[in-house]
This record gives sequence, structure tokens and C-alpha cells, in this order.
Amino acid sequence: MAVGIYFALQPYVGTEEIGWMCILGAAPFAACGFFTYHGMTAEQVLWAWFKSEILCPKRLVFKSDSYYYEAMRPAIRAGMKRKRGLPMKKNTHDSEETA
Repeated sequence: MAVGIYFALQPYVGTEEIGWMCILGAAPFAACGFFTYHGMTAEQVLWAWFKSEILCPKRLVFKSDSYYYEAMRPAIRAGMKRKRGLPMKKNTHDSEETA
């Protein structure tokens, strides 16, 4: 990066100013050496982002699973009710088989 800045600005700016501009241009890349995110270096983070957003994007659809509803489905079909804090009464007739 600094080399590109040097050759691009050499005809327009003096040597001292080009030196400072090269330092400022290279500083973000030098700071990436100290960057970690979830145990990954900056290069690994950039590669993971590039893969997930550019190379392999996919549409994610959320489908919820209600485990409580699945567990209570037979009782709901049978029309059984329970009072809070009490265990559910067992149904004496076989409405599950007829439903």
C-alpha cells in the first residue's frame, strides 16, 4: 500500500510529506496484526466474511419447533384441561384413537 502511495504522489508532493502519507496509509494494515475476533486473526475474519457473503450466500429461513406443543398435542386433541400446579388427568375414553 505504501509503495503505491509513494509512486502515485511522487510527482506532486515532497519526500517528507510522502513519507508521512505512506505511514498513514500503511497504519491500518499494521493494526490488523493486533486484531483478533473469536480467536481468529484479521485475515481469517475477512476470509470468513468473504466466503459467507460473496462466495456462498444463501437465504436462511427460520422454522420454529415448539416442543411443548408437540408434547401436548394428544391432550389438546382429546380436549383435556388441567388446573395450574396439578398433573393432567388421564382420559378415560379413547378419543385419541377416534380422532
